Amino acid sequence: MSDFTGFPQTGLDFLTTLGTKDKAWFDENRSVYDADVVPHAKAFVVELGEQLADRISGGIEYAPKTNGSISPINNDLRFNPDASPYKDHLMFKFWEGPDKKSAPMLWVRMSPSDGIGFASGIMLRSFDRWREAVDSEGEPFAAELAALVKTTKADVVGEGLKRVPKPYPEDHPRGDLLRHKGFQVRWIKKTPKSITTKTFADWCATELERTSVVHHWLVEHLG
Repeated sequence: MSDFTGFPQTGLDFLTTLGTKDKAWFDENRSVYDADVVPHAKAFVVELGEQLADRISGGIEYAPKTNGSISPINNDLRFNPDASPYKDHLMFKFWEGPDKKSAPMLWVRMSPSDGIGFASGIMLRSFDRWREAVDSEGEPFAAELAALVKTTKADVVGEGLKRVPKPYPEDHPRGDLLRHKGFQVRWIKKTPKSITTKTFADWCATELERTSVVHHWLVEHLG
């Protein structure tokens, strides 16, 4: 078991401030990041990963390190040179499958000020495979997805085509899903006071558990 006890307020304040700062400021205050953000983020990954393995699937994998389950804190300015050099949040990833990049994945986006985001999805390796699964086995998936959207007010993103692709009819009952070139269902919740306590991981696990059926379907048909 992990030694996760919550994110200390000093670390949360650091993250909120970091989004407006430059490299010189980060270097000068690196000790706060190393002491009050990094170890707690790693412990959170282990604690939440263990809970997801118990509550969603024993095949879920995680790695408590940067570029494992923890996304880098710096922004990639190659794609947005006007962005801040650093993020004001932490992004965590948990996956199930041999190739992390294309495996069904669960995400937590942790922002002290903007809320806690949750998501389930996959980067589609084969549009044909996705469409075949949606067409032939997608009815329970679509129903569960609709229930999840209704419960959480989630957004479903990844639709890339204006029309239902051939050979499927334009009035296909799951035509909206057939138009997808990627898939993610995501929602956001207000940052709870429990973020500074060990129960924050429990709260996050409960939210992600809502995606169980969606995640299992992605693993079965596309993993």
